[in-house]
Amino acid sequence: MTTTGNGRAASALAVSAAVAAAAALTGGPPATAATTTAPHVRAIAAPVAKTVTLVTGQRVRVDMEGQRVTAYRVLPGQDTGGALLSFGVGDGDRYTLPADAMPEIGGRLDLSLFDVTALARQTAGDGRIPVTLDFAAGATPTAPPGVRLTSVDGSTATGYLTPASAAAFAGAVRGRTLPEALGSVRLSGAPGAAAHPDFPLHTLQINATGLAGAPADTPMGSIVLNTDDVSRFGTAVPVDGGEGNVQVPAGHYAIYTVFLDHDAKGSAVAYREVAQNATVADGAGTTTVAADESAADKRVTVTTPRPATADLLKLTWFRKGPTGIVSFDSVQIGDPSTEAVYVNSQPAAPGGSRYVVQWGGSAPDGGAYRYDLAFGSDDVPADESFAARADRLATVEQHFSADPAGGDFPGAFYVLPVSDWTRAVEAAGQAVLAPPVDPGRTSIPGNRTEYLGTADGGSWLFSELTPQLGTFESDITSLAAGTTRRIDWGHGPLAPALGAHRDQQLRDCTACAGDGLFSLYLPTGDSEPDHIGSTATGTHFTLYQNGAKVVDEADVVGAQVPAAAGPTTYRAVYDTDLTATGATQSTRTHTDLTFRDTGRADPDLALPADVPCPETGCRIMPALTLAYRLDSDQSNTSALADQTMDLTVGHLSYDGHGSLAAITSAAVSVSFDGGATWQAATLTGTGGGTYHASWRNTGTTAPVLKVTATDAAGGSLAQTVTDAYTLAAGGLR
Repeated sequence: MTTTGNGRAASALAVSAAVAAAAALTGGPPATAATTTAPHVRAIAAPVAKTVTLVTGQRVRVDMEGQRVTAYRVLPGQDTGGALLSFGVGDGDRYTLPADAMPEIGGRLDLSLFDVTALARQTAGDGRIPVTLDFAAGATPTAPPGVRLTSVDGSTATGYLTPASAAAFAGAVRGRTLPEALGSVRLSGAPGAAAHPDFPLHTLQINATGLAGAPADTPMGSIVLNTDDVSRFGTAVPVDGGEGNVQVPAGHYAIYTVFLDHDAKGSAVAYREVAQNATVADGAGTTTVAADESAADKRVTVTTPRPATADLLKLTWFRKGPTGIVSFDSVQIGDPSTEAVYVNSQPAAPGGSRYVVQWGGSAPDGGAYRYDLAFGSDDVPADESFAARADRLATVEQHFSADPAGGDFPGAFYVLPVSDWTRAVEAAGQAVLAPPVDPGRTSIPGNRTEYLGTADGGSWLFSELTPQLGTFESDITSLAAGTTRRIDWGHGPLAPALGAHRDQQLRDCTACAGDGLFSLYLPTGDSEPDHIGSTATGTHFTLYQNGAKVVDEADVVGAQVPAAAGPTTYRAVYDTDLTATGATQSTRTHTDLTFRDTGRADPDLALPADVPCPETGCRIMPALTLAYRLDSDQSNTSALADQTMDLTVGHLSYDGHGSLAAITSAAVSVSFDGGATWQAATLTGTGGGTYHASWRNTGTTAPVLKVTATDAAGGSLAQTVTDAYTLAAGGLR
């Protein structure tokens, strides 16, 4: 147990910290579901996505594979309560903490209330958040605003909040009007705090002083990370009355203390973060660190060639320990357009360090361009004035498409600069939270010109949250200054695809074999061959190995099976069904994929070492994949009488590695009566698997699209997409 000066518990968690090995991920495959069709077979369960509501009102989208969180995103269009902390811990749980709730966290608000992983597990289907409330001995439990009590046992009560009532509870937290007798609120059923590692402990005391030199409260506390090995110790320490205490093992520490300055009306006007180093020696008594707010006197500013209003500012401090383990502290500022941000300069750490400023700004008056920039250095420079130079910018034309049957959510777009430091964090199974850009104002469908910085390497990871709350994520995209490229998001038909990938590092190979094992899973694709989308509901996967059925499972997306000795023919049959979701496009798909694995080493099929793989010594399977580019608008609707579509038939590939077998045939046909009759499309090819298809839109119902293809190695692929696109009302031109 670690305690603060006033006795509040400081949970032994790495706030905004992740444990990351410097090597690439070679860990396990996506979460698996049990199968009864064959021994030693692991069916890969379809990922689950849930929207959970924090007790302070923020909504978080959580993507999970089994019990493992693969991504989490704060939904825009809501008050985040100022700065936002997000972090992961060694047990795989992810946390999101609004700054203005921090004074209560560790006191009357248990940290479990902000554990989005536990919330995703515990929240009921109707969004209810089950809570347990402890009151002072002898006090009669009374429900705080927004909480409905369901049972009372002495001084303990159970109850729940709903997404709608969380706003009332959040108001009581921010207004400091929770019942006086309330001792704590925690998530019902949440696991207890993990036992602290069995190390000899020593006292680390943080003495915080404000700008006037007097002891100061720090509403967001201090973040304390062991830089020798953050898995050994990392925690958030509340600092009250100018003092915070924590019990730590001996070692070297990075300490980040946060101060907030307010105006006469109580509004936050400045955020200051003081970064320091400390050494706690074996046998030491109390090690004291003086955190002086005035040390954070370097204001972070960014200028751009064209006018832009800041809507994103995220600061990240990475540290590498002597064993190569990387830790990080990260904070996202609530309103960078009105809140000044200050840091203190720091030399580069001897073991390795990286400081990254991510900044985003939108065109004024609703203009259709924005800037997303990253500036990085090994030290924290004394000059925190950053300028986006025109000759260091790349231009990306982002085009967003969506099913017109989308819900009330407008959609969102997320951007994260990527470096070796972020790769190390992700490779260790942790997550650096990608912030939403232009929060609450992303228009889907819609277009945007985005100017992206290349000053910190020019590598970016993009992801989209669609109006249907589906996701599409790109490979890591490396941009060169002065270049322009187009990226389409969610443009249909949407169908399972293995993909053609570039610098792909964060997801397992979609079809690979090695060390006696074979695995294949089929994510959803759009018109960009490197995009991986969230999986449809209502799936069914069947796998044959040399003609024998080895997997036949519902609600899975693939499987891992023992590889047969010698050459092996695999056939995968995969069905998806979105009809229960209210979607009107790409509602059903049927994919029948066959390929032959020679079982021999082949340099062309060698998986690049920096791509994760569930097996070891992986080779890429020579499997066909399709990429569609339909001539339709951004609601995936066509008003054309003569329809056209570009089709690419290729093989699963990573960084140019993959099967080189020639494409020997391709065919496209369309049905306007649900598949009863078919119209063959005219297909012309330009070589290398690139085709142009055309056909006549003759019906009034959404068509079914069927594509077949073969290659010279005996591989084949047949795919059918129901409601592939919408025909415009009012006739075709």
